[in-house]
Amino acid sequence: MAFVAEPVVGATLGAVPAVDGYFKTIQEICDHHGILLILDEVMCGMGRTGTLFAYEQEAIAPDIVCIAKGLGAGYQPIGATICTDKIYAAIKNGSGFFQHGHTYLGHPMAAAAANAVLDVLLDDNILENVNVMGHQFKHALDTKFGQHTHVGDIRGRGLFYGLELVEERETKEPFSSSYYIARKIKAIAKKRGLLCYPMSGTVDGKIGDHILLAPPYIINEAEINELIGLLADSLEEALQSPEETL
Repeated sequence: MAFVAEPVVGATLGAVPAVDGYFKTIQEICDHHGILLILDEVMCGMGRTGTLFAYEQEAIAPDIVCIAKGLGAGYQPIGATICTDKIYAAIKNGSGFFQHGHTYLGHPMAAAAANAVLDVLLDDNILENVNVMGHQFKHALDTKFGQHTHVGDIRGRGLFYGLELVEERETKEPFSSSYYIARKIKAIAKKRGLLCYPMSGTVDGKIGDHILLAPPYIINEAEINELIGLLADSLEEALQSPEETL
């Protein structure tokens, strides 16, 4: 058996970290019953939340962790699965056979790109900037959108944040699915020069909207301010006629 989770839930929930102590308790339960703890860090790992692995901030040690996306930094598609010595030894000393993979398994170009990315992340103080600018990013988001009528929540960690979009902030009432509000914001923001990640159906598969923001690790304060300005303008334009569908 295994327990599988994202330390910071990405697209489906909108950059939501676990409550304090959650993963410590989960690890204790897993260890007690011999259940594998598998963490999906495809979105939140490789420095995105301020540490190389997002689980480091939970003070836990998973049995298996899956990484991708940030591992290639956008230069080269690559993913990897990392396991403990115990799991590796069980396979090696058992059948020795692990049937997995795909056509481009062990691609040397992808592996070289990932190694180069890791060298930069670990040797060039990139993660320090993620943490420093992450605090600035959160402050800027809270200042601009914390009391916005149509922003129900601002959550995330490091340089990975999500804004929940709602009809009414006090009640958290979602927009109608016919508004396509997240998609509208994405389309408008793109025209203005800002890329963001929209998602709908968060509440029940139909209603519930949020947008994800994941700026470059080397972002500076001036660029954060520019990002916030572009997002604010895009949000207001999208809200001017939310009844219009795409």
